[in-house]
Amino acid sequence: MSYSFYIGNAVPEFSKDDFPDLRAGWVVTSTAHPDAPTFPNDEMTGNGNSRHPGYSAWAEFCRVAGLYEVFYDDYGRLHADHPGCIGIDETFASAVRLSLERWQTKATLPPGFDGWSHEGPPLHDPILARLIWLDWWVRWALDNCETPAISNT
Repeated sequence: MSYSFYIGNAVPEFSKDDFPDLRAGWVVTSTAHPDAPTFPNDEMTGNGNSRHPGYSAWAEFCRVAGLYEVFYDDYGRLHADHPGCIGIDETFASAVRLSLERWQTKATLPPGFDGWSHEGPPLHDPILARLIWLDWWVRWALDNCETPAISNT
């Protein structure tokens, strides 16, 4: 099982498909930007605003990167729910930037991901890649979107 995170402009979404159960909420749609960071062995994300990590992989990334409290509550529940959407602001962006800066001071490998068949010592730093991606898209959303948010579909 995995999350599907999208960072960008949140727009209202509703569904009457399951009438009489009516559903309404917010969602961020998929987009790409030519200046967005890309990384080795990350073809699924490319230069897009979405990441699709496994539940435990994202939680572990957040713990290691020092962002657990930014994404999860005291009970280990994702703030954005699953599915759900949360607005992002300068406080959120500052937490991400600080985490990135801290990680960069100790990083010894270039950002990216080792391929599934890779054996031997790591060639890339996946934490650094995720932090760079997260920082870039959060900043982009704050600078370019009417309703900057992260949705989890």
